[in-house]
Amino acid sequence: MFGQAQNGRAQVGGRFYSKPAVDVPANTIYMPAYASSELFGINEIPISAGQLGAFSTEGVFAFDVPEGWTSSAGQAVYYTPTSATEGTLGTTSGSGAVKIGYEVEQPGVSGKLCVFIR
Repeated sequence: MFGQAQNGRAQVGGRFYSKPAVDVPANTIYMPAYASSELFGINEIPISAGQLGAFSTEGVFAFDVPEGWTSSAGQAVYYTPTSATEGTLGTTSGSGAVKIGYEVEQPGVSGKLCVFIR
């Protein structure tokens, strides 16, 4: 059953399930306990506050290119959250930054930052 807890599992099949307290637009890096845990996932569809949603913990995702970004395939990509659903992408491991994956070149995708998550 969708989202049903399984004994001993925090993640199932490359995703975790959560009921966010706020709306989560599609393709958002979601960190339910951003101040105390590095757990994050990305949703493929919008999830309304209080509704059960699935958040992917692996795969290749395309994001808007941050201002001033210099692309380099293979470079580490970090995310510094300011809330459960907001933050900034970067290439340095500064205070509060979480390594989310590596930049990759994705055929057929242009004008986006493609990141291989775990």
